Amino acid sequence: MKKKLTCLLLAMAMVFSLTACGSGGDSSGGESAEGQTYEWTASSGLAVGSSWDLGLLKFAELLNERSNGAITLTVHSGATLGSAKETLEGVQMGSIDFIVESSASLSNFTDAMSVFDLPYLFPDAATARKALSGEAAQGQLDALESIGMKGINYWENGIYAIGAVKPVKNLADLKGMRVRSIDSPLQADVYSALGAMPVVLAWGDIYTSIQTGVADAVSSTAVTNMYTQNFYEVAPYITLSNHGYSPAPLICSKSLWDSLSEDIQQLVMECAEEAREYHYQICDEQLAEYMAEMEANGAEFIEIDQTEWEAAVQPVYEKYVGEGGIDPVLVEAIQTDVEAVE
Repeated sequence: MKKKLTCLLLAMAMVFSLTACGSGGDSSGGESAEGQTYEWTASSGLAVGSSWDLGLLKFAELLNERSNGAITLTVHSGATLGSAKETLEGVQMGSIDFIVESSASLSNFTDAMSVFDLPYLFPDAATARKALSGEAAQGQLDALESIGMKGINYWENGIYAIGAVKPVKNLADLKGMRVRSIDSPLQADVYSALGAMPVVLAWGDIYTSIQTGVADAVSSTAVTNMYTQNFYEVAPYITLSNHGYSPAPLICSKSLWDSLSEDIQQLVMECAEEAREYHYQICDEQLAEYMAEMEANGAEFIEIDQTEWEAAVQPVYEKYVGEGGIDPVLVEAIQTDVEAVE
């Protein structure tokens, strides 16, 4: 009897030991459960060498290093996995694990990001970066969970400028010009309020459309993109209007996020914060470099008094904030965060 009891206790001890080994438990230094590996994909619509691409590569490097090689993140840039719409749908379905995409593109999936389409919400990129860490903007990241996405943090697409075929120094110069807009009623209304004629053009059609006279100017994009896409060759007069700022959230597929342990989730968040700061650094370096390159090749940069421009777009706020669907309390909260960091 004693021998049988001893055997039974030994068997129970072995079962307990195996159960404990398979539970994963807490892992130090961001390590995953022993033997567990992760292979993830990330998508960027901007080109190889862009701030999104380089930021994601830094993110991948940090994840791999901090997980002792357990996490491999493969970065696909230059829209190689599809259009913004297709890749965002891929994140929803779980076929793409991470993505950096502009708030403007996300606005086609959820109203949570529409507030960032409002003109002159942020005075400049430096202020926007700080204000986006506030409670109001963070709440909009959390709202992405309702559409199958986990908002990690905000990166950026940049602050808007207008590249034109002739100098635009004031609203009188802009009046009647055909300005490229993204496919967004709010964005189109911004250009109409400024006196221009909005022309919706796909990203790949902008250069030839200006070259052939279909459009007179390009906007709804940042100065850095005017360099990387060579828009300054056909629209060499670049007005630093600062009329919009486009955040670009780093997003994880919610199905992937929910499957991760708290340790791995924390590791992802920590690496994402470091990668974002690196991304911001690249943004600033590239902006200075690209502006110098464009100027050396004949581009002219024009600074304006934004006062009349800000006054001109007030009808856009009246139309879209409140009955137009954008929460006025949210707008006020973001404006309060902006004032706090100015």
